[in-house]
Amino acid sequence: MPRPLASNGSWLCLLLPLALAISYLHSLTTTASAECNTSNAVHRFLIVIAIGTCVRTLCFLLNACVKTGTLVKSAINLLPGTVTSLCFALLPETSWILSIVAGFLITALYQHVYLCVLRGFPRTFTFGEAAILVQGLIIFLLNAASRIYNYTMPATVTDFGQLNAVMQSALICLLLVCVLLTLLPRLRKPVPFYLLMGLLAVGVTCAPVTKPLPLIALLRFIFSDQKRLYIMVFYLLLVALTCATVSWQLGNSTQANTRVRKIFHLLIVLVYVPGLVYQCALLYIASGIALAIFVVLELIRLLKMPPFGATLAQAFESFKDVKDAGELALTPFCLLIGCSLPLWLTSCPCPTDGNPSLLMLLSGILSVGVGDTAASVVGSKFGRNKWKNSTRSLEGTVAFVVSILLSVWALEFVGVLTMTQAKWFATVFAALNSALVEAFTDQVDNLVLPLVFYILVGLA
Repeated sequence: MPRPLASNGSWLCLLLPLALAISYLHSLTTTASAECNTSNAVHRFLIVIAIGTCVRTLCFLLNACVKTGTLVKSAINLLPGTVTSLCFALLPETSWILSIVAGFLITALYQHVYLCVLRGFPRTFTFGEAAILVQGLIIFLLNAASRIYNYTMPATVTDFGQLNAVMQSALICLLLVCVLLTLLPRLRKPVPFYLLMGLLAVGVTCAPVTKPLPLIALLRFIFSDQKRLYIMVFYLLLVALTCATVSWQLGNSTQANTRVRKIFHLLIVLVYVPGLVYQCALLYIASGIALAIFVVLELIRLLKMPPFGATLAQAFESFKDVKDAGELALTPFCLLIGCSLPLWLTSCPCPTDGNPSLLMLLSGILSVGVGDTAASVVGSKFGRNKWKNSTRSLEGTVAFVVSILLSVWALEFVGVLTMTQAKWFATVFAALNSALVEAFTDQVDNLVLPLVFYILVGLA
């Protein structure tokens, strides 16, 4: 059952294919290192997979909403696999047999996982939000398998390549743990659960994914640069500030209002801007670690594991948003994922010789951390003129656009961004359209706005 009081959000399934296509086109028009160029073939595969899963979603919704005969319904069900197979066949790296097998297998896998998510988390997602989640999951798994295999081959691997392999293998192990907890109820008791978490930690840090072992590789990476250590200390201070904010809110015994929740948006801006500008590779691995920690904490809350389960449940109830209608803490997950998506979608997000994609990588921060926060604060305090058929105000929409443009100007002024006329035009266009989406959408804007902004600003 989808989330109540919201539209189906079917258009959301188009966002990931468009974002991957924009990222690929952008990589072709910018000067990239040899490491980045080797990922173009993988990127093309991912675009085809995203297109296939998008068609699968639209066909599923068509069958669900329109009454048709058995023959027509069968033809509609065959369409996604056919389209995906044809797209695979157009790639120079694949044969016809591989294209047909991969096309139908991937779309069938997507359909199965998609239905499991909707049934397993009732009232949590709209159809479109579930589509983005499952699309991202399928794309991540296939991309991770490809890259981890490449890292095991005898070749020169960069620090970023090693960190990428560590992060992806760790998230795959965590996904396997989640599957085990779903299939084996006995593991949901405190002792087996924490033993499983301990095995996960040992496996992630000591698995022979990289040379040296992941834990040693990560420590060497962190301590090899003094600036990196300063950023790490800064991040730890922000974590402490986040815990203090949650503790303060729990002490009030009241429901957090919109302005209190936006504190986390400001905190994530403080995490991502210095990271993207000065330590992109560190931020990349930190985003994966943060996602893993979020998943583990959510497992503890959902399974009511002592001694932290009750406290986490209380925190969820205190900061709960209107879109958190199901059991899953959707809003905080989407805040982290939305701000990280530009980093994860870009084929080479952290080149060693300058970053021509920095404006695109800032899409999540500009749209959610800056624009959405400004719109919420200004709209709730000064909003008088409401948009038709929307609870959002015109004043909030103006604040959304102005705050983004001022932020980009400030980053250009201090020399962080290099803006051209085309980039400014794309930024203004992206800010205006993202503001309108924020004003009228009933989907989770933490997830939607970064993708919309990323696609539009990538047109430059």
